[in-house]
Amino acid sequence: RGKKQDRGNELKRNSAMNILAKKTSVIRGVSRSFVSSIRRNIAVGSDLTTSTTTFQKARPWDMINNDANLEANNVVTMKDLFQDKRVAVFGVPAPFTGTCTNEHYPGYKETQDDFLEVVDEVVCYSVADPYAHYNWGKAMDNDFSKISFLADTECEFAKEHDLDRDYSGASLGHRSARFSMIVDNGIVTSFNIVEDAVKDAKTLLEQAKN
Repeated sequence: RGKKQDRGNELKRNSAMNILAKKTSVIRGVSRSFVSSIRRNIAVGSDLTTSTTTFQKARPWDMINNDANLEANNVVTMKDLFQDKRVAVFGVPAPFTGTCTNEHYPGYKETQDDFLEVVDEVVCYSVADPYAHYNWGKAMDNDFSKISFLADTECEFAKEHDLDRDYSGASLGHRSARFSMIVDNGIVTSFNIVEDAVKDAKTLLEQAKN
């Protein structure tokens, strides 16, 4: 009987320890999610023109003039992009991917003229090479005079602002989180981590109008 009682006590202890372990795991998971949601954003009021990070103009590969392909000839600095202008930026994880192509970009194409009534430029940003980014825009019949495509070739901007994410599970490597923002003369006036790609353009347009 003593052995049975000891065995029963042991089972109770193990059960209690399992419950505690599960609760601890949940708490840690919530903590990780909470920290993640805080880190992955650009604070309103940030001055992006102070950064030395640069983008590359999305472009086709030039088979005749090789100088047109050079990185140095296609640099866009933060001051080039944002100084003395009001700019709407939407960031997508990768060109030619499903949500980016079918849900995120279309809303901006539909509202591009509305945006250009309240901002000077609309930019589609992605961690990508500039040639894939350009050809993705071309495949969607993008008007590059209305929506500029800029590439963060080394994920530097994303990493600088803790927006980088590991999409290796989808064979994409490190890319940017999906986001959108309004930048007025270099100052971030609104910033969104995008959960609903379909609604993002309308959300950012309303923010741009305020």
